[in-house]
Amino acid sequence: MTTGDIIGLHHVGLLVGDMTAAIDTFRDLGFHIDAPAYPALPPVPGAAPEPIGAGNTHADFPRGFIELLAFAPDNRDLLPAEARLVPLAVPDEQLAATRAALRGTVGALERRLTRAEGAHILIFATADADKTAARLADVGVAHTGARPAQRPITTAEGTSLAAIKYLEISDDDPSGMPPEGRVGAAEDAPPELLDAQLGLDHPNGALGLTECVLCVSDTDLDATTGRYERYLGRTATRHGTGRGFDLGAHRLTITTPSGHTARLPGEPTPATPSLSAYTIDVADLAVAERLLRTRGIDLRQAATGEPFIPASAAHGAAILLRQASTP
Repeated sequence: MTTGDIIGLHHVGLLVGDMTAAIDTFRDLGFHIDAPAYPALPPVPGAAPEPIGAGNTHADFPRGFIELLAFAPDNRDLLPAEARLVPLAVPDEQLAATRAALRGTVGALERRLTRAEGAHILIFATADADKTAARLADVGVAHTGARPAQRPITTAEGTSLAAIKYLEISDDDPSGMPPEGRVGAAEDAPPELLDAQLGLDHPNGALGLTECVLCVSDTDLDATTGRYERYLGRTATRHGTGRGFDLGAHRLTITTPSGHTARLPGEPTPATPSLSAYTIDVADLAVAERLLRTRGIDLRQAATGEPFIPASAAHGAAILLRQASTP
């Protein structure tokens, strides 16, 4: 079972309780992180816009990103000092419904944050969101349908809103999402626009997100693998005691608690199911290691040889570092 609409990983999203602390952490880890943006709407027509829903910021790569997402406080004075409000243009007669929709969208994620900080969002890259939506429907996977959206892209010419499409996978769970979190697919902006982005130079030399690790219980391994075979339109391969999906230059690894701790010695057993770790390719692994050690980062070694930052030092999900291959 192999189809061509899913072409890789788009992004991993971390839910964090304190946006300022998370930004400080990821900057210490050597990532370039811009000021967070928060959508804003007035509480009633004619009032000043207030933050609503959730704000986010990224560590951007030429393709994809790491997202940091925190829920908006009711009082704008409690926003991070560098936060930007992004007022949404909504007709007065649609204001109440839009506010309710935004609060509902983040409600399920807010409940996940009460369990733990960490990676609760996994979005795959698709070449054609409409094609992915049709394929998922054909195999009985419930989803939102391909929805149009706009993504701010900053280049030397300024910031523009690029048209994208995305979909989210639904589930029988009351939360309306798979048990590991928000899972979906995004059809991104044109490659030439993504390549022209500013903010892609990271002090640690990060070049891109190349793997996400999903940890599930031993009893759920086969069922979860089957779900992702339907989500991705691909057949899994055995990867040690776990399973893997090759997505071009990227990979999804499904492992068990014992497999996770065997690969990442010293890590506590993760909750299941959870997006327990992800891998970042860097331009020069020795340079990245030296930077992190100089900054006092708790850098450890995986059983497979890669250095990794433990979940406790990276807001709930371990980060493996890998030397990028030479083209």
